[in-house]
Amino acid sequence: MATRQWLVRVEKAFSSEAAFEGAAVIARVSGCDMHLARTLMNQLPGTLQYPLYKHQAHRLVSELSKVQVSAQIIRTV
Repeated sequence: MATRQWLVRVEKAFSSEAAFEGAAVIARVSGCDMHLARTLMNQLPGTLQYPLYKHQAHRLVSELSKVQVSAQIIRTV
């Protein structure tokens, strides 16, 4: 069975609206609470300290790019 060993590093939101939408996307796709997502988006660049499955991390990065938030996947050790 796969394990949650992927993190998402959020680099930049291209506007304040993108940051707001990005927090909603993070909470929806990752399952973390909205407070954690908003805190991350207010302190960019930063890494979401909420391990994800590989497909979930890819989906999150893809959804973030749609709302103009730059992010990348990082594998945990």
